[in-house]
Amino acid sequence: MWSVLSGDFDAKLSPEKCLRNVLQHTGPGSIVVFHDSEKALERLQYTLPKVLAFFSERGFVFEKLTVTV
Repeated sequence: MWSVLSGDFDAKLSPEKCLRNVLQHTGPGSIVVFHDSEKALERLQYTLPKVLAFFSERGFVFEKLTVTV
């Protein structure tokens, strides 16, 4: 289950606010949800690289989650 919803799907949310939302609510073990959609594209393209850089610089590691059914 995810623990942080980025808000990238919300067209009323600025890319900067989306980034602040993620950075303020993410910590060790967090699972952050971003959306792969045209509606989220502007915020995703702005936010995701900055989030990855921010946490990478602090020693966090990112892994792909595999779902088995």
